[in-house]
Amino acid sequence: MQNFLRKQVLENLEPELYFAKYGQVSKAENGYLTLSWARFDQLTRTVAQVTLTEGVTPTEVDATVTVVQATPVQYGMQVIISDFLQKTSPISSILELVGREVAANMMRVIDKVIQTELITSGTNVIYANGRANRAALIAGDVVTGADISKVAIKLRKQNAKTISEGCYVGIVDNFVAGDIRNSSTGLWLDANKYVTNGAILNGETGKLQGIKIVETSNIDTVASGITVYPSYFMGKDAYGIANWQNMETIFHPIGSAGSADPLNQRATVGAKIAFAAKMLQQNALVRLESAATAV
Repeated sequence: MQNFLRKQVLENLEPELYFAKYGQVSKAENGYLTLSWARFDQLTRTVAQVTLTEGVTPTEVDATVTVVQATPVQYGMQVIISDFLQKTSPISSILELVGREVAANMMRVIDKVIQTELITSGTNVIYANGRANRAALIAGDVVTGADISKVAIKLRKQNAKTISEGCYVGIVDNFVAGDIRNSSTGLWLDANKYVTNGAILNGETGKLQGIKIVETSNIDTVASGITVYPSYFMGKDAYGIANWQNMETIFHPIGSAGSADPLNQRATVGAKIAFAAKMLQQNALVRLESAATAV
C-alpha cells in the first residue's frame, strides 16, 4: 500500500520560555567586546555616625561602585537540505518550516544559558522543607506555601523591587507549580479568579504571597540523589542580558555556495546569536530547590 504524507506539517510542542523576558537587556555598541553594568554600593552610616557636632566638619564617606562585566559568547547551528529533498518533498515550504524549528531550538538554548548563570552565580538559596542543603533533599520535599512565604519574606527583607503590580515573579517547573497549588489551599489564587483587572503576565497561572507564578517545562533539573527542581523567584533587575548580536535566522539557497557546492546540491538554514547573561543584584533573586511530584 502507498504511504500518503500530508503536506500540512504538525507543529512541534514547544515549551514556554520566560527567562529572557525578565532580565535587564543591554545592547552592546559595535566595536566593544565587554559590556559593563555599574552599581553604587549602599552607604551604611549609622545614626551616630551622621550626627553632627556643632562647628565640626564630619569625616568624608567613600562612595563605592561595583562594576559587573560580561563578554559575549556566540551560539549557532545549521541544517543542510539537499536539492533532491526539496525536489521530491511533498512539503512545499520545507525551508521555512526547518527555519522555524532552528529558531525554536536556539530560543531554548538561550533560556538554558540564562538558567546556568542564575544557578551558578546566584547565592541566595532556600531548600524545601527546611533542609540544610541540596544533598539533604529527599523525594517528599516538595514546595509548599510555607516555602513560598520564606522566599517572599527574604526578597522583601533584602529590599528587592517588585516587577508587576507590586508582585515578584517566580519561574517554576510545571510539576513544582502543581505542588504549590496542592499544598497551598486557601492561599493560592488562580489567575482566572483575580478580583482586580490588572495585567496578567504571559504564562502566569496564579499568585501566592505576593509572587506571581509563571510555569514552564524548560527548567533544568539537577541530579543529587533525587531529581532537584530549581525554582527562581526574582525582583526587578536581578540579572542582565548583554546583547551583541540579535538572533538571526539565515537562509542560503541552492547554488549560493559557489565552488564549495559545485553541483548545487545543498541549501542551508541556520541561526546565530551572541549574548551573555550575568547576575546583577544578588538580593533580587532567590532560588528555591526542591523535589517535585511528577505525573
